[in-house]
Amino acid sequence: MQASVIGVDIGGTHTKIGLVNRAGQLSGYRSMPTDASGNDPQPFLQRLFAHLDALIAEQAAPLAGIGVSMHGELDDDERGTVLGLNTPSLIGVDMRGLLEQRYHTPVRIYNDLTAHTLGEYYFGCGQGARRFMCLAVGTGLGAGVVVDGKPLLIDGGNAGNTGLIILDPDAPVGPTGIKGAAEDLCGVAGIEHMARERYGRAVPAHEVIRAARDGDDVQATAIMQQVGLYLGQTLASLSVIFYPHRIALTGGTTTAGEVLLSACRDQFETLVGQFFDDIAVLPGSHYRKAEIMLGEGGPNSGILGACVELLGLSGASDGEVDRAT
Repeated sequence: MQASVIGVDIGGTHTKIGLVNRAGQLSGYRSMPTDASGNDPQPFLQRLFAHLDALIAEQAAPLAGIGVSMHGELDDDERGTVLGLNTPSLIGVDMRGLLEQRYHTPVRIYNDLTAHTLGEYYFGCGQGARRFMCLAVGTGLGAGVVVDGKPLLIDGGNAGNTGLIILDPDAPVGPTGIKGAAEDLCGVAGIEHMARERYGRAVPAHEVIRAARDGDDVQATAIMQQVGLYLGQTLASLSVIFYPHRIALTGGTTTAGEVLLSACRDQFETLVGQFFDDIAVLPGSHYRKAEIMLGEGGPNSGILGACVELLGLSGASDGEVDRAT
């Protein structure tokens, strides 16, 4: 009987759990509110253990391990988080040690952005790409990078704080404390700021995104076109560092669809199109012009991505990853 891996995606709002096999099929799915505020991790941990106990008891197949995607920056040993604005009670918790001790099985801990990127790479639109970048856009913004099947890790278990690159130095200081950061301009706060300016009242970001997708609101369309331009600028800046062959846009904001994607592609072409055209003709396969598309991994890509190494799918061996030193 084929062994399965349990995937756990601990997000700022919800925690999702399920069994994953090598084909990326998910079973036994369940979710719970994360509710990891405050200082005491025990309420969250006890609820998590209860779900894991029940899931393991239901399965006849052997368990090959537990992969965990965690919101926030990881410690150097990848045992838990040292920073997590939405999950403060889990900061400093040895999640890997606790799970290994309780379930006597291998455990891997990932930064959430890296896990989502791996899920998109192995089970979504990243399949077959040698160099892949996934830009997640929702409440915040950040990019993960996979090269030859291995995640590129620079700090905190991810490819760096990519959402803080500066797009507009003339913009006011945003929630991140930075003037014109990509996350402030493209995230929920940025969308709602533009909505207040255009509508003269508060409009939730999800309503703007829906109206732009439906095409029945010129103001919403204009807002999401501007977000698309910002995203194209973000990708242009990151691409001359990471040289991706394929880029996926994921997250709730991308449900705006074609209006967002077209503006993003156009801005990318304007800013760096000629550069990538020039280097794409160089010998070898290192350089090529990046494809930009909407992700296909869906809302459970974090669960899937947290499992790839334990399933033996990752290009990394014995936990090895590409690390910048």
